[in-house]
Amino acid sequence: MTVENDAIAEVARRFAESIHAERAATLEALASEREAAQRLLAALRREHERQTASATGAFIAGLLIGAAVGVAAVALLNPRSGRDLRQTLAARASVTRQSFAERLRTAIAAGQRAAAEREQELWREYRKRINEPPSSDPSTTP
Repeated sequence: MTVENDAIAEVARRFAESIHAERAATLEALASEREAAQRLLAALRREHERQTASATGAFIAGLLIGAAVGVAAVALLNPRSGRDLRQTLAARASVTRQSFAERLRTAIAAGQRAAAEREQELWREYRKRINEPPSSDPSTTP
């Protein structure tokens, strides 16, 4: 039986070595896959940053070009001279400012009237309660 036991022990030892070798190979493969994934992520981050910078530059360039085209269109299509346009805009601003000031004065006056009316109402309720005889509570009488 020792020959059989020795044979079984040898098979078990070889099987263990085989498993150990497979485990080592698997760990090495996983380590190299991890490194490759990290390199890929780093490359993707760099590409994303490059595209973001490019998109930001394109947006700013488009904004500036659009503003320039808008100014040129207003300058070419506006029938008034610069002085007339400035006077018209100043007059509109003055009217708007006066209109806003008038609406603000009206709103303040309405608020003051409402506050005065509410104050008078509260005073009437107070005087009414003061002039009422005390209520007779049946629980307090002997």
